[in-house]
Amino acid sequence: MSNIQISAFKLLQHNISMLVFITTAQVIYNRFDVSRRVADKNLGYQRSFVNARIKKIKNYINQDQGIIPNSILVNLEDGKFSYSEVDKLLTLYDAESLGLIIDGQHRVKGSYEANPEFPLMVVATLGLSVKEQARLFVTINQTQKGVPASLYLDLMNLLEGDIEDFDDEGVSTERRATEIAIRLNETDESPLYELIRRTGDAGFGISLSEFVSQIKDYVEPRTGKLASFGFEQQYKIFEIYFRSIKAVFLEQWEDRESYILKTVGFGGIMKAFYEVFNLVIQKYQKFDTENTIKILELVQDFKFDRQNLPSGGGYRAQEKAGEMIVSRLKNAIRDSQEFMVMIGD
Repeated sequence: MSNIQISAFKLLQHNISMLVFITTAQVIYNRFDVSRRVADKNLGYQRSFVNARIKKIKNYINQDQGIIPNSILVNLEDGKFSYSEVDKLLTLYDAESLGLIIDGQHRVKGSYEANPEFPLMVVATLGLSVKEQARLFVTINQTQKGVPASLYLDLMNLLEGDIEDFDDEGVSTERRATEIAIRLNETDESPLYELIRRTGDAGFGISLSEFVSQIKDYVEPRTGKLASFGFEQQYKIFEIYFRSIKAVFLEQWEDRESYILKTVGFGGIMKAFYEVFNLVIQKYQKFDTENTIKILELVQDFKFDRQNLPSGGGYRAQEKAGEMIVSRLKNAIRDSQEFMVMIGD
């Protein structure tokens, strides 16, 4: 690769400098990153490619003689370009990556597959921080295709900044729940390590938006069922619960065909959580992994599969799945000699 020189015009909107120019789909595709938010890469925040959309754009250009009149939005990183106001000339330096595509990744990929030399209009912001790019990405996509709920939640730490004290009354319930999910997903020893999908993509594991939806009522700081516990205690409670679930249902936990980490199964586990929590406290006066496993082992033959769970993945199906788990658990306790209670006058 070598330096590329392109005619460009500069404009300023609300103190944000931008350059407007025309280049080929190939230049954009080869010189800019199409990134997304993933667990081991903090720079990305884009949705991943949707092949159906790319194919549609490719066919639109090649078969329908279509045009792409709207611009691609990119960010040029500092030190990787220069611009001459006098000559109206942008120089893109020889670099592995000039920056990120903030908006228009599918148009770029579809155009590139249709014809690498297809010309595209580009608007480039200059040297924005990752936080500023993420905010711009969310703002644009909230009015278009929409940011996947999981991806938006995952971007909250970029958009809102770091939080030192999650017990502060100004921290939203969603942010608390999201932080618990992210810690569980990123900690090597966590039972949910890399099992919480943070970008909105389909795949194995539970989506971040579903996880947050399931736990946020428990961690709401005023009315949540775990409101009497501090944030770190709440995190520990959920870590213990999922570690115990994994230990008791290990074979199903690791089976990609199992429904245990799909919406209806996971929803059932979460609907049953507070009953399990209370049973452990009542029986052992201590909520830890060992005691929680003892309780869950009473229903260790419960099957998280299509034949056993209610159909669908909506709230009613999740609620019914939770009721099934709790009912089985209470029946097992009633029949267990270990849980017998003496009643006298």
